[in-house]
Amino acid sequence: MAPGGDWDEAIAKNLEAGFYAHAFCPIALEGPVFCIWEVREGITEDQFQEFIDGPTGVMYGTDAVMNICKEINVELAGKTPAPRKF
Repeated sequence: MAPGGDWDEAIAKNLEAGFYAHAFCPIALEGPVFCIWEVREGITEDQFQEFIDGPTGVMYGTDAVMNICKEINVELAGKTPAPRKF
C-alpha cells in the first residue's frame, strides 16, 4: 500500500466515497488481520459493509477474505487512534 501504482488512485476514490483506511494490522500469516477504517459521517454500518465487500473494497469484490466490521467507540479511548480524514 505504499505510494505509487494503483494505490494512489484507489485511496483517492475511497476518500471521495467517504472511506479511509488508517491501519492494516496482520496478526499472523494465516490471519486474522485487523484494519482501522474511518468513514464519513452519515455512512451506515450496512453501507460500509457493502463497500468493504464490494468491487472497490480491499479485495476488489472477491471472496478471498471474510470481512467482519465492528464500529469503534472512540469516546471510550478519549480520542481517535489516528488523525481524522473527515
